[in-house]
Amino acid sequence: MKQRSKVFLMVAAVLVGVGLITCLIGAGISSAAGDPLFASSLEEGKGYRYSFDGSKIDKIKLDVADAKIQVIGGAQESYIEILHFNENLYSFSMSKSLISFKESPDVSSVLRFWESGFTFKGLRYILRLSPKKGEKAINIYLTDDDYVKCLEVKSRTGNISVADMETDTDYIFTMESGSVKMENVTTGSALSVTSTGTQPCAVELENTTARLLTLNLTEGDVQAKALSALTSKIDVVHGSINLDYIPREELFTIAVNTKGKLSVNEIGYIDKYQYTTKEEDDKPDDDEKPEEETLTINCKDAAVYLFAATLPADTQKAK
Repeated sequence: MKQRSKVFLMVAAVLVGVGLITCLIGAGISSAAGDPLFASSLEEGKGYRYSFDGSKIDKIKLDVADAKIQVIGGAQESYIEILHFNENLYSFSMSKSLISFKESPDVSSVLRFWESGFTFKGLRYILRLSPKKGEKAINIYLTDDDYVKCLEVKSRTGNISVADMETDTDYIFTMESGSVKMENVTTGSALSVTSTGTQPCAVELENTTARLLTLNLTEGDVQAKALSALTSKIDVVHGSINLDYIPREELFTIAVNTKGKLSVNEIGYIDKYQYTTKEEDDKPDDDEKPEEETLTINCKDAAVYLFAATLPADTQKAK
């Protein structure tokens, strides 16, 4: 064997050795951080599944262009599924307290060789086949004992649904258009939906209870059944609001302003409706201040259909 060939073989052996050492170091760092190198593959090449300890996760943050996102409580174990995403076009990290997903619909993202998190965009992902094509989706399953303090979702278009959750979680959703559905959800914290696009955003709330409800929609279609919140602020520029509201405090105030059609318990009003159970001479003792519940709806020209069974039949009390 020529001297030059021996040199090349020695150099190649050294490079292979360095590569193996680097992989072992990377695997050790990943393991120490709680990040697996690869997730378990789902059947039929749909995507990947990642298990986590939901009792230690403070925040789940998702940033997607267009996807179906589901959060389901009552599961036997906590895990997340990422379905039908091109893994070269997103980053995912899972630390001890934060789960983060960000979609990057840009081919240049495959060049991010030194990106942190387990979705290191190196050769191992370029050489692996992407999941089979289908509707992009992220499914988050949580046990009844898990308490995620904040679920934050940012989306261009997409569908978000949360079901069977009874934890004091902040739900913060921002999008251009799409839909949000909450069913059998109770939180002692905030539920916020913001939509700034010119396409409709549909919000469906069924058997939902929150301490603070904030809806800020440019084009909105709001449908709510058995909704209860200590403080509700609903702002819709165009669209419609159909609200079945249940005050949970004896002391509450309802105020509605809109240039569109306005109906309260099937009785029409012009431009505004206001009602309060608080008397002008009510002066509670400092030691016993009851919580006051408020529902405020402000619209430009959206139609508002409000039903509240606890409102008096005598509509003359409405101002």
